This record gives sequence, C-alpha cells and structure tokens, in this order.
Amino acid sequence: MKNEKNKNTELKNKQRLYLIIASILAIIALIVCIFLKYKQDNAFKNHKNIVNEKFSFLLDNEPTELKNDSIINGEYKIYKDILSEFKSKKYTIDNPYVIVNPFYLSPQTALVLFKTDKKESVTVTIKGKHNDDLTINFEKSKEHILPIYGLYGKYNNKVIIKTSSGKTKELEINIEESAPTEDYTVLENKIQNSNGEFYFGTSSLGTGNIAFDNYGEVRWWLNNGYTKGMTMLQNGNLLLSNTDKGPDVTSTSGVIEVDMLGFIHKNYEIEGGYHHDAYELKNGNLIVLTTNLNSESVADYVVELDRKTGKVVKDWDLRKIVLKVDPDLLEEGDISWGWINSVFYDETSNSLILSLRNQNSVVAIDYKTGKINWILGEEKYWSSKFKDYLIVGSGEDFIYPMGQHSVNLSSDGKLSIFNNGYNAYKEESVSCKSLKNNASYAIVYNLDLKNKTATIDWKFGGQEYFSYALSSFTKAANGHKVFNSGWHFTEEVNYDDPSCTQFSNDKYDAYIIDFDENNNIVSKIKSPESKFEVVKANIYNLESVSVNPKVLKTISNYSVEKGSYIISKEADKYETLSEDEALNYKNSTLQDVSFEIHDNKFSLVGYFTKGSYIDIILISSKGKAYKYTLKEKNEDMRNYINLSGLSDGRYYLFTDINGDSYNTGKYIDID
Repeated sequence: MKNEKNKNTELKNKQRLYLIIASILAIIALIVCIFLKYKQDNAFKNHKNIVNEKFSFLLDNEPTELKNDSIINGEYKIYKDILSEFKSKKYTIDNPYVIVNPFYLSPQTALVLFKTDKKESVTVTIKGKHNDDLTINFEKSKEHILPIYGLYGKYNNKVIIKTSSGKTKELEINIEESAPTEDYTVLENKIQNSNGEFYFGTSSLGTGNIAFDNYGEVRWWLNNGYTKGMTMLQNGNLLLSNTDKGPDVTSTSGVIEVDMLGFIHKNYEIEGGYHHDAYELKNGNLIVLTTNLNSESVADYVVELDRKTGKVVKDWDLRKIVLKVDPDLLEEGDISWGWINSVFYDETSNSLILSLRNQNSVVAIDYKTGKINWILGEEKYWSSKFKDYLIVGSGEDFIYPMGQHSVNLSSDGKLSIFNNGYNAYKEESVSCKSLKNNASYAIVYNLDLKNKTATIDWKFGGQEYFSYALSSFTKAANGHKVFNSGWHFTEEVNYDDPSCTQFSNDKYDAYIIDFDENNNIVSKIKSPESKFEVVKANIYNLESVSVNPKVLKTISNYSVEKGSYIISKEADKYETLSEDEALNYKNSTLQDVSFEIHDNKFSLVGYFTKGSYIDIILISSKGKAYKYTLKEKNEDMRNYINLSGLSDGRYYLFTDINGDSYNTGKYIDID
C-alpha cells in the first residue's frame, strides 16, 4: 500500500510538473503571439500607409529601406532641427546658438542664433587678419538668425556681435577645416579692405568652388565638386553644375542653385545635361547651354528654363540655325563643330551673344527669331554664304577670336572676351612646343554693327599669360574687371618633350588680375590650380561698398524653404498592374538586387548581359502596382528611371529578371 501511495504521489507530482511546464509553454506561446501581433501591428503602424490587408505579405520579410538619397531633403531636416533647438531654449546674445558649417557643404561658414526682448538691429563684424574687417548690418528682429560668411580656415575667428541697444558679444568661431588648396601667391595688392568682395572661382581641375580675398586668403569654399561655369544670381545665390553625370562626358545632368551656407534651393535636371555656362534673365528665367539629344552634334544647343517649373520655354539649336544659311557648312561626323562655352543676353538688342569656341567666333542671334545678327570671326571658318553676317576687324593690333571664352556685351555696345589665342577649329592634338609662343588676351572690341566693322578698344595679356583652355574675363558690380588666365602652362612644362600635348599636359596654374574702372591693376594673384571662371562679387550680395564702407545695406535674417528637385523632362511612363497581377508577386523569391535611388532617380548597380531584360515593380501598401522597364532585351541598360510621376508614399520593390520574379526585400519612399 505504501509503495502504491508513493507511486500515486510521484504521479501527481509529475502531473503538476507537466501542468506547470504546459502553463509555461502556453504563456510563452501567448507572449510570442502577442509579440508577433505587436510586431505586425507595429509594422503596420510604422508602415502606416499599409491599408489593404491582402498586401500584408509586403512586410513578411521585414523589408529594409532603400534610402532615397536626397541632399535637398537632408538639408531641410537639418534646418528644421536647428530651428526646433533654437525655439526650445532661451538663447541670448550672451549665450548664442552657434553652428559651424550647418549643412556640411560650406566649411568656412556658420550660423549664429539668439533672441532679444525687443526688436533690434544687429551689426556683425568679422575680424580680418590684415586689418580688413568685414562688417554687416542685419534687420530688426526679436529672433536673430545670422549667416556668418568669410571666415578663415584652420583659424580661431573673432566675430563681434552688437545690438542696436548697445549689447556686445565677442565670439570665437573655430574653423577646423581648410580648403584643399590655400597657397595663393599675391604678386600685387593695392586694395586695403575688400569689404567682402572676394574672387569666386570654379574649377574642374582643383577645388570646385572657392573664394579668396586680395591677400590670397581663402574665405569660402564648397567641399563638393560643383565644377564648370558659375552664375551669380540676383538673389545672391550661385548657379553651379550639379554633381550627377550628364548624357555625355562633357556635361552634368543639370544645375543647382545654392547659397553661401551650402543650402541647395533648386536642383534643375535638364534633358540634354549642362555644360560650361548659364545666364539669368531679369525675370529670373535661366538661359542654359546644353545638348539636343536628337541632334548629330553636342554642345550647340541653348534653352531657356522657367525658373519655377524648370520647363523649357524657348530653345535655340545652333546647328539648325547655321545649316539654314549653308546646308554644306558642316562635315559628316563633325559632332563638336561649335562647342558653345559662354552665353550672354543683351537687353538692348534683344539677342543672345554666344562664344563658339571651335569656330573661333562670337555669334549674336536674335532672341525672338533665332536668326543670326552678326558674327565676329574669320571668314575661313565659315563660308561665303555667311559673308553678310561677318564683322571685319581693322587696325594693326586687331586680333580675331581664337578658342575664346567669357563673352559680354556692355550697354554701350562694346564686346569683351577672354581670347585664348589657340586655334580650336577642328581641333587635333598638337605638341606643347608648338604652343610655346601663343598668347592670350582679355580684349574689349568696339563694334560698328551698321557697317559690320570692329576695332580693339583695350586689351591685356601676352605670351606669359597663354591659357590653352578654360579662363574668363568678367565684370564686377563696382566696375572692376577680372582677368583669369585659368589654364596657364607652368614653368615646369617640358616643351621639348615629344609626348607633351595640349591634352596630356597636367602642369597648369592660373593668374587672376583685378583692374579698376580706369584699367589700373589693383590686385594680381597666382593660383596653384586651374580656374574655369573667376567672378568678383560681394559674399553678402551687397552692392559695392568700396566707395563708402560706412554705408551698409541691411540684410535679412537667414530663412529658407524646402529645396526643390525640378526635372525639365517628363517623368518616365509606367504600366499600371491590376490587383490580381500585383498579388502574383506574393510568393516571389527573396533575392537581394543592388539598386540606388537619388532624388527619385532609380538605377540598378551591376552588369547584365545584352540579352537580359529587366522590369521594376513598385507595389504600394494600397495594392497599387506600377511596372517600369529598366532594360529591354538586346538593349542597353537605362541610366536611371525617373520616378517623379509616382504619388508620394512608400513602395515595396520587386523585379522581373528574364521572366523570373524576385522580392528584393526593400522599400523606397517617394516624396
């Protein structure tokens, strides 16, 4: 009986144990269920635009984000975060909020933010190294958001802030970074205080964008490679090339409008890309040099972009224009016959002035009709059918344009150019030795358009300033003129080396010379790197203060809206799939495929054979599905798909490769 009782007790204990274990397992199962349910609910919460339960499979593999890399979105988030921090705390002039390089693109700038009890104006003085302080007045406000430009790199800058009520604060703003190239050599300087008027330069063969003062001190630069030309806009921002690859090796995909802090206000994508130069009309529209992708040649097409929409509102095709005059002018395969490298709009004659480098000519065309008004160039580069358009030069010192850049027509009808002095017509490789005696000049021509004649009004240059390419001759707001021998061959060039050509030589520097309104040299600086273009301008967009530095224009507090990514061409077309067709992707094989997306431009990373064909399927949480063709069989892979035609929202990424469907396990956000 005792053994039997023990057995019963043992059995009951085991039953209790089993019950406890079962209870624990049930609790664990319940916790797992709750966790999974929470995870799913949370997934739906986090992916809040999942509204069609049939498509809950989109979350089954815990998709990860394919980051829609957008500098515009990123910069605006930074700006909103700065404002949020500023408004949440009581920053005063004694304890201001200071951010160096707030948008990570402009290392020698800062934002200073503070509040005052009443509306006050503020004066900021940036102490110069050479007794050349820069002073700026800011408008009255209770909330002061002050952009600080013109700081020195690798230097503890002293900045003095003074309110109209008399409160003063001296800040030390330490800039740890410096421009990659700083050793500018000052050969001559008669300017005591530039008052913020610096030499802004661009280069595709050095620091992309940089500004330096008359003491050779770098006072501003951007750490991204926005190369090619530079247009100073009426609002004080810069128009520069963007960094995306264009349709050919000479171009980028468009232009950006960027301010001195590095905040990008606009990114204009242009169908034919951007090369060399642009011009802002008074109404804000942009005249841009581009390429007609349906043409047989490149760099001979000009468009006017609507400033707000980026749409092409007018265009001028130089190839078509010249062939109307002489259908036999161009030879077959002559794809770079014109090579426009500079554009200027002349309001007086309502015409575009264009530098055609490879024709060694400057051409004026009527803005409205596109017809040729006149040509400054030697007859041998054209044909007899252009005789009535040609301007004939006179005078012993007369020089026709050769490989020229940087056209400008003044209100009194004087044409200025940087004349490189190199024959760019049907350009072929030549030895460096053959270029040794070439000379470059800044030239101002007197044009008599009625009689189609020209004389030289003024010129400066010579063999010591020869520049095979690039270069500029620009005018500043204060009447100064800036000569930039931007691709000057250095003394290190071995002219006797038979392998040295204008294409292979990599030893170049630049001379930047500033002339006052009376053509006297007031500054001469040697740059260790090439310069595409150099423009003298005030970094705060103030009118020249050289005459009376005590009279200062008041500028506004810093404030921006979210930047815009603007595409001039239409968004790519897609095929809309039915709900049933979209559901067919439910059991797709999970496969990681490498893609990139940048400002809604979607592209594949990798190589596929010529015979491959690839479709991209984007499925929204509503079950809406869209199919794009990325590669057709036996066709080249498309550079990218423009997804801007999609509604804002989250999309899950699937792909069809050679007829097989794959779930990439990724999603993208379109905004």
